[in-house]
Parts: sequence; C-alpha cells; structure tokens
Amino acid sequence: MRHDFTSASVTSTLKALAIALAWIPLAHAATQTNQCLAGKAADGIERTGSHPQCMVTQKFEPAGANGRVLLVFLYGDNGGSLEVLTGRETALNLSQQLKITTIAFQRPISRSDPGLSGGATSAEVDDYSPGNVALVAAALDQLRPLNPGKKILLIGYSGGAAVAALLASRFPASADAYLLAGCPCDVPPWRQWRNASAREKGRWTHSLSPQDEVGNIKAGIHMRLVVGNKDDNTLPKFSETYAARLQAQGVKTRLTYAIGATHVSVQRAPEFVMLAQELASDLSR
Repeated sequence: MRHDFTSASVTSTLKALAIALAWIPLAHAATQTNQCLAGKAADGIERTGSHPQCMVTQKFEPAGANGRVLLVFLYGDNGGSLEVLTGRETALNLSQQLKITTIAFQRPISRSDPGLSGGATSAEVDDYSPGNVALVAAALDQLRPLNPGKKILLIGYSGGAAVAALLASRFPASADAYLLAGCPCDVPPWRQWRNASAREKGRWTHSLSPQDEVGNIKAGIHMRLVVGNKDDNTLPKFSETYAARLQAQGVKTRLTYAIGATHVSVQRAPEFVMLAQELASDLSR
C-alpha cells in the first residue's frame, strides 16, 4: 500500500505527537501526587503530609476510643534517629490510658525502622527551622479531612515540644490544644547550657525559638506545659520563662512540675498523663 505524505500531513502528525508526549509527564505526575519518599502513600496512617516530604507516622486505635479527639504525639530530637520504642511507646501508652486514637509523628529528617521523614537538618540537628515547621503543619493539615469531626490534641516532647510551640505561633490552626513536655522553649540559652553541660558542639543558626514568637500566639489558645523538677536537659527554667511570657501576653496557660521526673521519665509521669486527659476532656465538650 502506498502512503503519500504532504507537508501539511507531516505537520499535523507532529503536532498530535507533541500533544500526546506532553501528557505523559503530566499523567505520571498525577499518579505521584499522593506519594511520599520511598513510594509510600500519604494515608494518614504510615505517612502523612505533602508529596514528597511526608512525615513517617504510626497510628494507634484502642477499642472504645473517644470519637471526638485525635491525639498527635511529636517525638524529641534524639540526634536525628529513633530507636524502635523511643517515641512510639509514649504514644501507645497515651492511646491506651486515655482511650484516644493516637498518631505518633516522626519529626522532619528523623529516621527509624519504618523510614525517613522529609525535611532538612544540619550535623548538629539544628532543625527547628521554618521549613521543617511548615512541613509538620502541612502533615497536620492533611489529618483534618482524614479524621472528620475530631479535634486535634498536639503533644510535643522535648524538641517536639519546641516544634509544637512554633506551630502554635506560626500555624495556629494546626491543633486545637497543645501540651508541651520538657520544652527547650528558649533555644539560644538552652543550646549554651547543653554545650557547657553535655559537651555538645556547634552553634544552632537555623532553628527558631518559641520564646521569640510568643507575640504571635492568640490569647484564647489551649496550652499547658509540664516539666520534670529533676530535668537536667531542658531545665525547668526554660519552661518557666516561656509560660511567664505567655501569661504576660494574656494566654491562660499553666506550668505543672512532674515531681521526681527527669527529662526522659516526664513522659511516664502521672502529671503528664493528667494534663493530657484534662485537655482531651476539654476538647470533647
């Protein structure tokens, strides 16, 4: 069979081919929009957030869970890595004791057995940065439609408490109530203390300090703080100065001392659980 090709037909064919080829990357992108690092889907169970910089998450759903509240737990720093039970144990305990669906959030650039959360950090784990805080805010925002009718109680421990405080000032819709445990809320003097007391090296230049952003926190926010009176890492004074600034700003907050608790054991202290229960009850009304 003979085919006659005119310049017009060739031009028409090339245009059609160009249009078809143009759709290929768009179609590929459409299939990737809900994919996180390592190809995991952002399902609000194992991964949460915006493609591709999602947070690694784990969901605990106890029988008879409170249907009005979703608890989100933010881990501490731990040098950018996590042992299997480091933060998940606290999240699981809270879920079981409070009978609340709980999601353990692995903070930006932290790694554990399930994978790596997106974000950026430095060799000194200087990662309370604007970009990382925005990534956590995006992940929390995704949880809203995935958990309709539930209010979010955000509990942060150590570095996770600092990030939670920064979310309250920069992205106030991220949660409906906040509990900060062992918070290094005044970052520059805390880093000076850690450099001197624990011989940690390096000056943090990327991290925000919650103490400097108190002015952005709204007076009606639900926020509580708890710190171990034997905490020799983030020290009670870094929670005290932050709570005082909040109160001066008109925020009705409260700082509770966990008697006998260290920086680590505050997560198991009865005062910690009591405050979490108190906030959850307030959100259930």
